[in-house]
Formats: sequence, structure tokens, C-alpha cells
Amino acid sequence: SGTMAILVLATNLARFYQSGNYAKYRYRVRFCWWAAEEIGLVGSVYHAQQAQTSSATPGNRLQDYLINLNYDMLGSPNYILGIYNGSSAKPGTPSWAINGSVRISDVFRSWFIEKNLPWDFTDFSGRSDYGPFLAAGIVANGLFSGADETKTAEQRNRYEEKLGQGQGGLAGAILDPCYHRVCDTTDNINQLGYEKMVQAAAYMLEYLGQKDDLPTWLYPAGRPKSRLPDDYFPNSDYFRDIDI
Repeated sequence: SGTMAILVLATNLARFYQSGNYAKYRYRVRFCWWAAEEIGLVGSVYHAQQAQTSSATPGNRLQDYLINLNYDMLGSPNYILGIYNGSSAKPGTPSWAINGSVRISDVFRSWFIEKNLPWDFTDFSGRSDYGPFLAAGIVANGLFSGADETKTAEQRNRYEEKLGQGQGGLAGAILDPCYHRVCDTTDNINQLGYEKMVQAAAYMLEYLGQKDDLPTWLYPAGRPKSRLPDDYFPNSDYFRDIDI
């Protein structure tokens, strides 16, 4: 679901740019698909490592990234409308990356509230491909519809109140019962939840792209040079149980 969402954003942005009457962004937008996330963020870590070498060219250096937005899973069948909670970054996260991450959480939350939609904060542990960017001091955030977590009765009731009877999902059930299983196909997507998540991602792209003072807004206290620690390992016990 995340892969297709990014394709939708990329193709529509290209179409707007080609129309000739759309205000182009001041900032480069790079759409990325990372390999081997499930076994330790292998692709995104490799990219970050290569982007901080002396051979990295301007525009491709780690320091050139202002923000990383992560849209790993957006269509879970028993979904939540989950926003990464920027204020819950792990200890040791570079302090200058936290303010901007919290601001992105607030923008997402305001959008869901304005649309009269339910929302939840979700874990910001570094378990997905934003992890190495955040560890390098780059603002990160994103959306997440849920994986192997369980929907609570409170969530079910709150979502049903906002979305209508029968739209709250199943309390006590896993958010995505096909997570990492062969049944995880296009039939395993909740269309309503997916649509709202893609709309939120599109709003964020436009919000940031049209912002004149984006670097200052993301890093109000300034920003040292971004660098991924040499001993970086994905900041999650989830990966420590896997033989990589």
C-alpha cells in the first residue's frame, strides 16, 4: 500500500508540474523505495551511508535532505489512521531533529481533526526506513495504518463515532492479520482508510513544498551537519531478534 501511495504522489506531482500553471516547489522531492526493510532497514541504511561519503555529489548528500517522510503501510484492513509521534523519539536522537518531527506530527493531526477524522499517535521507534535519517539528525515523520498491533475497543468505538456504524473495525483483532504473510495482497486493503491516508500524505507534500521558510521551520535552533553514527543499528528490539 505504501509503494502504490508513493507512486500516486509522484505521478500526480509530475502531472501538475507539466501543466505549466502550477507553482513548483523550491525544494527537490525525492521518492524512494527501500529494499529489505524487514530484515534491518538494509536499503535505507545503505543509502544513508553512501550519501555521507566524500564521493556523494551536491543534491545527493545526506546533508541535503531536509526531511524524510515514511509511508510504509497505509492500507491495513483493520486500520488506524496513525501518525508517528515525533515527541516519542528514542533517547539519543539528535535534539535538533526532534522539534521539526513534532511539528510534522502536529500538522498531520490538525489535518485529520479538520476533516473530522479519527487519528492515533503511533510509535516513533525507528523501526521503519525513516530510522537512519532520524539517527543522522534529519527530521522525520509519516503515517502508519498498523501491522501486528491489536485494535482496542476504545479505538473501535472512536472510529465508528467519526466514520459511521460498521466502520470502526474489529476490537481485539490485529490491525493487519496478513502482515508478512502470503495473503498480503491488494485484497487485503481497507479502501476507506487507504484513501484518507493518501490524502493526508498529499496534503503534507503540498504543505511543505509551498513553504518559503522550510529549513528554518524544521530546524528553528539550527542544524549541524547530518551524519549517521558509524555504529548505527536500527533502533528497535524488533530487529535485534533477527539473524541478519
